[in-house]
Amino acid sequence: MGKEQKQFPLDSKENCCIYLCRIISSCELCMDKFKKYNTQTKDELEKNKHAEVISHDTYSELCDKTYNVMSYLLNLLGDCQTTSISYFKYRQQIQKRINRGSVDIPLATISPEVSELLSAFNKMRNWQNHVPESLLIAEMDMVRAGTMEFPMNPVEITHYQFVTYQYFEHLYLSNMEFYENARKVIQAAKRDYSLLMGESIVYPRVYSAIPLGIGKSKPTNVSAKVQGLHAENDIEN
Repeated sequence: MGKEQKQFPLDSKENCCIYLCRIISSCELCMDKFKKYNTQTKDELEKNKHAEVISHDTYSELCDKTYNVMSYLLNLLGDCQTTSISYFKYRQQIQKRINRGSVDIPLATISPEVSELLSAFNKMRNWQNHVPESLLIAEMDMVRAGTMEFPMNPVEITHYQFVTYQYFEHLYLSNMEFYENARKVIQAAKRDYSLLMGESIVYPRVYSAIPLGIGKSKPTNVSAKVQGLHAENDIEN
């Protein structure tokens, strides 16, 4: 497959508008889910505020929900791969155009805080979307210090029944911090989009009663094939 099928060209104002629109709409869907899951986490904390421990199953379910949304947001906001949709990549590519003297695609000024958040999201994305060897190194340091066990035979597969209230609360607080930081970066993307469109943009929530159909998967299947993946079922309609 050629480059033109793998990499969306940020070579015109129209394409940049399409690109940012896609990022913003996808991010807002994620943020709506994230807000819902954070509320569920807060409700569980309130329900168990006098308890020392909380069910690990409850913690794990909420952790999985928020982790999934967070990972997708980090990809949309902090990825830097050449064939990935990302606001981090968008800012880098357009800034390079500006540095070369092209002024047809403007960039809104971002604060030092948002600039630092973009860099942090890039690092977090790279750390979170793989299992880092630094984790194993840190574990071995704890083993040598006598503060952690690492049984080799038998290899124990531990399923915890409970987590402490403090451990559960940490999930909530860290997720809320991420939500607030992601909102700041998304607002920056919206300013770029408004600047490109030359007008103020509204973002209404639309709740459709029309069921989401299998045809919606067609672009996903096409994209998977372009990336060399085998799609199980081709969608014709």
